[in-house]
Amino acid sequence: MEKQLIFKEKYLQQLKKTLEEGVSVELYRSNEFVYDKKATLMMPNIGKPENLSQKLKIDNDFETAVLLYEAFKNLEPIQAADERLWTYLSHVDLYSYMIKRWISAYLGTAKDSRTYILEHWFLRSTSHSDLLRHALSGLWWAVYLSVDEARVGKKYELTEILFRQLDFPTRTLGAYSLGRHKEAVIGILEFIKENEGLFKNGFEIKTRYITKHLNLIGGVKPISYYNRQFFKDELQKVSANISTL
Repeated sequence: MEKQLIFKEKYLQQLKKTLEEGVSVELYRSNEFVYDKKATLMMPNIGKPENLSQKLKIDNDFETAVLLYEAFKNLEPIQAADERLWTYLSHVDLYSYMIKRWISAYLGTAKDSRTYILEHWFLRSTSHSDLLRHALSGLWWAVYLSVDEARVGKKYELTEILFRQLDFPTRTLGAYSLGRHKEAVIGILEFIKENEGLFKNGFEIKTRYITKHLNLIGGVKPISYYNRQFFKDELQKVSANISTL
């Protein structure tokens, strides 16, 4: 199997610089991004998925996230936090998906094309919140944090809840350190699933409330040591408050 490629760090920074200067904006209005093929490195233990770009769905982020995760399920977290990988994928292997999903760059209709492209094709940083907000890495990390192998035949059941509302994995969970902890994420999603009646209305405001509430608890307790049941129990204590939102 062909090995996955990534950009060299120096070239990655060059791409950012030319975009920030407005020099390369026009390159994102073509069907194929022109890049220096010599400015790449090989990932020795990661294979390149075949025809992945054609499989991704521009109108279903949940299904796309699962496909992307399955294609790169052998990534170690440190590899999945590598800006060079996601920038390469957004500009090369998955470029055709990117210009369809974030079409304003291709059409040149974004209010500020440079900012729009920087926000979707590049990572601002490798902080957890930025990894969750990136157009591709955010999909992979959302699945990584929510997939539950113990749910035989339904391991992505909780992931689907996470993608119920666009901002849930990015600006809600992604805004807090709580979102780095897999057991916390699964605990939150299990609570939602087991209390669907509470979330029939006001899903966004209620998920913002519960993540903020748990994050406050995390300020005084070492939440990284707790399992999913702890988070479910803490949310059950405030279920009456949730119902009033």
